[in-house]
Parts: sequence; structure tokens; C-alpha cells
Amino acid sequence: MGAEALSQLFVEAFARFNAAVAEVNADSSTAPDPETGEQWDLAHLLGHVSEMLEYWLVEVLRVLAHGPDEPFGRLKRSPERLIRIDQSSRLTVPELRQEIDLRAAASIDLCRILTPAQLNKRGDHPKRGSMTVEAIITEFGIEHLKEHAAQLQSLR
Repeated sequence: MGAEALSQLFVEAFARFNAAVAEVNADSSTAPDPETGEQWDLAHLLGHVSEMLEYWLVEVLRVLAHGPDEPFGRLKRSPERLIRIDQSSRLTVPELRQEIDLRAAASIDLCRILTPAQLNKRGDHPKRGSMTVEAIITEFGIEHLKEHAAQLQSLR
């Protein structure tokens, strides 16, 4: 796909997410997640997006810094994930939005500078197996933001 196209997809997914956040009622809650049963209010959802953007940015950098098939990632029920979501959700919505803006900008900037060799570098996810950096960013960054935008749109 290439770095510029990947960064553009991230920009578009982030814009869609921001538009959905702007239109949602702050008192709404999500439907329960089919896999975990988690149900979030807006602060928890924003807390998750904030920590998820930071987490996957660091994981991509780790895969880039280490040899082939570097283990990376976590599962939905990973304790550190749940703790970070809970901690993040204690911030105000404006604080969370600021964190999300900064972390999305860092992710987009990283996408713009990746070389073809870096985009094709592989890491080993505990559930999905071997994935390229491009696939990691697409799946856990871009598509994940789109999923949460759709989730927020369903709360209107």
C-alpha cells in the first residue's frame, strides 16, 4: 500500500471517529461486547481509544526495533489492558480527547515515514499469528478506530 496511503487511511479513520464523538450523547453506553461482555460509557470508550492508540504505537515500534517475528500484542482480556482502560476513563472527556488527538497524530506521523521494508517487517501476535507492520497498523489502528466510530454512531 505504501506509507502515504496508509497515513491517509489513518487520517480518514480518525476524522470519522472524531465526528462520531462530537455527535454522541455523553450519557450513552455501548451494547455489551459479544466476547467479553464489556459495556462502556463515553469516558470508558474514549479511555480505551486513548490507551489503545498509545499501546499499538509502542507495539509497532517494538516490532520495528527487533528481529523477525517479534512477539507483540495482547488479547481483549489481558489484565493490563483492562487496568489501563479503567485508569484512562477517570480523565475528563476533554482530557481524553486531547490525549487521543496527540496519540493519533503520532501514529499518523509514524505511518508517513515508514519505508516499504519497515511496512513489511513481521511480528507474531498471540491470536492472529504473523503480521506485517502494515497489517498491524491497519487492523489495530485504522480498522479499530472505524469500529469505535460505528459503535459511537449507534449510540445517537
